[in-house]
Amino acid sequence: MEHSQLRWEDVSQFEEIKGYGQTIWRHNGQYYFVTEEGGIAPQLVVYELSDELFQLLDSGQKTPSEIHFKLQNDTWPPTEEEKVKHRKEKIKKHPMTLISNPNSREIFSLEELKHLIPIAEEKYIASYGKLPENYTSPLK
Repeated sequence: MEHSQLRWEDVSQFEEIKGYGQTIWRHNGQYYFVTEEGGIAPQLVVYELSDELFQLLDSGQKTPSEIHFKLQNDTWPPTEEEKVKHRKEKIKKHPMTLISNPNSREIFSLEELKHLIPIAEEKYIASYGKLPENYTSPLK
């Protein structure tokens, strides 16, 4: 969603909705979400907040960070299941990760590892000549 044309100086004159640490404001029935964005030199940014999004926030169904993500990206943040699915897809494209980062194996079932580990080992050996000294196959 687009940033509002309003600036902090404008919004700070509105009614602050208590309990949100100067994040939620209201004026003439319209809610506004104020947050910092940017890397090295963050700036305050104002978004118009629909009644629906405010109700989700106010009811506790969504957190301020989830609302912020929705306002920035026009989509809800990914669920944990979606994050795992995306991570699995990425590792399947680059299976050597299973060798170089053993923690990446924990999201796969034993059956999946039985298929992926031989591929990962083969690719690793093709790239580096041998498996790492401290490597232990999870299939043994």
